[in-house]
Amino acid sequence: MRTVSTLTILLFSLLTFAQTNNNKINEIRKAVAQINKDSDYSIRKLENEEFLEHMTDNGGQLTGYFKRGQLVKIIEWIGLSSCVNITEYYLQENKLVFAYTKGSESPYIDSLEAFDHSKLIKTMECRFYFDNDKIIKTILTGATRCGGQPKVDWAKDHLENCLRDKKLLEKKL
Repeated sequence: MRTVSTLTILLFSLLTFAQTNNNKINEIRKAVAQINKDSDYSIRKLENEEFLEHMTDNGGQLTGYFKRGQLVKIIEWIGLSSCVNITEYYLQENKLVFAYTKGSESPYIDSLEAFDHSKLIKTMECRFYFDNDKIIKTILTGATRCGGQPKVDWAKDHLENCLRDKKLLEKKL
């Protein structure tokens, strides 16, 4: 009897936790949709050398979207030799709540023995949901030839990169 009670309590706790996470994820999705819907932003941009420690073959750009002086979205565009990675960071109350990374590749043309940089094919998508600087959900699909298969560990990198990018962009205000 005691085992049944313990299992019932454990199952109830897990279901409550899952429901709380689902509610938080839905809140984050609504916040991201609202940020993307809005268009009344002050925009600041940084080019390669202003934010990249190491230059890439095809450069990079960092774009910050400010609402009433507060940073709410960052887009980091990095062009590699045959790939492009774009990461979007979404912030609420100065904290990262969501990061979306899309990896695309330029197709290789055998007859030219070169990449066709005029075309990009999406090969990877990653979604990271955060609550109080802790990852609460990840969705990882695909891979790129430049970065390989995405990993859950990227969440920590996203937290660090978002903080670094935020500081750089706020200096431009």
